[in-house]
Amino acid sequence: MPGVMASSRPKQWIISGSAISAVALWGLAFPLTQDALTSFSPIMLGFLRFAIASAIFGLFMLLTYSLSEIRDTIMKERWSLLLLGALYVTIPNITQNYGLVHGTSSVASVIQSSGPVMTLLFAVLLLRERMTSMKVIGSAVAMAGTVLLVAHGNISLEDESFVSNLLIFISATSYGLAWVSAKKMMNSSPPILIIGLALVFGTAMLALAVPFEQTPVTDFTPSSIANLLILGIFCAGLSSWLYLRSLEHEEVSRMAFFIYLMPVFASAFAWIIRDEGVAMWTALCAVVIVIGIIIAERRPRTIRASGK
Repeated sequence: MPGVMASSRPKQWIISGSAISAVALWGLAFPLTQDALTSFSPIMLGFLRFAIASAIFGLFMLLTYSLSEIRDTIMKERWSLLLLGALYVTIPNITQNYGLVHGTSSVASVIQSSGPVMTLLFAVLLLRERMTSMKVIGSAVAMAGTVLLVAHGNISLEDESFVSNLLIFISATSYGLAWVSAKKMMNSSPPILIIGLALVFGTAMLALAVPFEQTPVTDFTPSSIANLLILGIFCAGLSSWLYLRSLEHEEVSRMAFFIYLMPVFASAFAWIIRDEGVAMWTALCAVVIVIGIIIAERRPRTIRASGK
């Protein structure tokens, strides 16, 4: 029946497998994006990639929901969808793509994996969720690891590495805000419909940004087209669908744990595709971030025992 999501809960290995597959595709996106940036300018690449993802989600929404459901959701959530589209698609794609022009996949993915901490902090500040002592300590440790990685080297806007890391950090912050923005909407509307419409809104804003790009570049070759299709269909479209399917049956904080695997996948794919190694400092900062996140998400025994 259109517009009705399955109520039965899949097996846990299917839920976890969906989340891990999504994170693996996000990890693959880093080296593929770096390769694609040799054929497309940063904003143009973001627009083309998410135009493909939006088309896929648009078709999926039309097959799953009635036009009246889609129209009613747009009318009810139009400003929230506009904000979510900017935070989930427009801002992070522009900043991340520009950051990857001079950055590396391993460093970018480590910084990006700090996103769940951003979500936690913004949820406390904006949604007034409870901040426990473990969350305070864990967030401080994770943020320390992120800052150490971002600020490694010269802290100057003239330093390409620092600017690249700062841009990636902005994209991680934007993703963190995006999940907080989406939380209330997903409680009242189907997650797939919300994220699908947000992709369309965000892609439209990327289209508006293309004319302002200093030198828009498009070099369509068989390899660049194949790269673009993989980024759009799998790394943007399929990954979003897989991750959201897992979120339908688990808490966001629990599924966010799998995002910490992103640097592992990104580094492995970067080594295979681009012969890119991982610096010792990057690995050390990644360990600090993961330790902080584990502390932040550690629940008191009384809560664990009650199963909440």
